[in-house]
Parts: sequence; C-alpha cells; structure tokens
Amino acid sequence: MIEVKGLTKRFNGGQYVLNHLDLLIKDGEILVILGESGTGKSVLLRHLIGLIRPDQGKVIINDVDITKLSEKELLKLRSNIGYLFQEGALYDSMTVFENLAFPLQEHSQLTEPEIEKKIKAVLDMVDLVAVENQYPSQLSGGMKKRVGLARSIILDSKILFCDEPTSGLDPIRSHDISDLIASISRKMKCTTVITSHDVRNSFRIADRVAILKDGKLKALGTPAELKKSEDPFVQEFLS
Repeated sequence: MIEVKGLTKRFNGGQYVLNHLDLLIKDGEILVILGESGTGKSVLLRHLIGLIRPDQGKVIINDVDITKLSEKELLKLRSNIGYLFQEGALYDSMTVFENLAFPLQEHSQLTEPEIEKKIKAVLDMVDLVAVENQYPSQLSGGMKKRVGLARSIILDSKILFCDEPTSGLDPIRSHDISDLIASISRKMKCTTVITSHDVRNSFRIADRVAILKDGKLKALGTPAELKKSEDPFVQEFLS
C-alpha cells in the first residue's frame, strides 16, 4: 500500500505545486493520475520514488515513510520499484541488450546465461523481437517506450510507476502501449501508478482515476464514478 499524507511542495518559494495532498493507492490496482499541464502529476510521481523531497508531508510505502530515508536507503527502495520515464531514459551508448542487462548486473545474482534468458523473456512480454543489438537511436518512439517498459519490469518489481507513457505517440501507439502496461501490470500483480493527459486510454485501463487541480486531489474514483460526477471542473476536464 502507498499512502500520501499532506504532501506539499513549492519550488523557489513560489506557487504550490503540491498543496497538502492526500492519496491512498491500493495494493495491486492501476491508478491513473490526470490533470492539466503543470498541475503536479510528474512532481507527485517523483516524490513517490524519492527523487524529490517534500517541503511537508509523508510518502509511506509498505509502512515506511520514504521521506525520512537516506540516499543509500532510497537506492535500495528504488531497486524494488519499476519506473518508466516519459522519454524512456535509455542509455544511448548501450544496445537494447546492455540497457536491460545493466539493472540485472547491478541488483541481481543472475549468471550471464540467466541474464540472457531473462532479457529474452521480458522482450517477449513487450512484444519486441530481434532488437537486442540495436541502439536507442535505431528505434521508433513506440519501440523505445517498450524497451523502457521492459527495463522497468526486469527486476520483477511489485510497484510500477509510469510517467506520461503515451506522450509523443500517435493514437494507435498510445492505445497499444496503454493496453500493454495494463496487461503486464495485471499479469505481474503490480501496484501501478500512471500519470497521463490521455483521458480516453486512462479510462479504458484504470481501476481508479485521480484528478489533480492546483496541487490538490480534485476527484478520485472508478471511471464509471467519475463519469457521473456533478463537479463542473471534472465534467469539463473529461469532456
């Protein structure tokens, strides 16, 4: 279970990006966080993995307040969390195989043959074949997203964070990557948190949807519940 309590963040003493935000994320659910640009979606996700320290508040993962952890303790925590960055964040100088092998070499005791087997299995999961020796520059945008997703799940993490996974993709690729994330999440029984601006795909795959406004939680519920909301902002946003 992931619990956010009173999370507050301002940059350079300016406007609130997160304003005493409370949020409970259930084990095994797919939660999509929606909101207008600049409303704090990605900032919230970076707090959940400890990449940003809050001004106030707590982020509790498995009964541990990660805002109190040292950098060494955070590194250990992150090895158990998959994170799909918006642009994939692949190492340009490494092949696909090397990008996927790196976390296994750093955080597992697998032998080289076991690493090769694991990489093949994960690439199969994201529907990619014969790309192991290619470099990121040789891949399409959709393929980079899939390799990034493969890397985020290669350590069999039970928590998966995805930052705007459909950003920069056409409608067909957006549909495909959304379905793939949902399928993998359910297969691996992950707790999955996705930030997105893509209302249609979010409502197709989410167990629950959170809508942020001005750094606060404006609405939270199942897609069906939010469609019935009488809140003017929610209705305008969804339309």
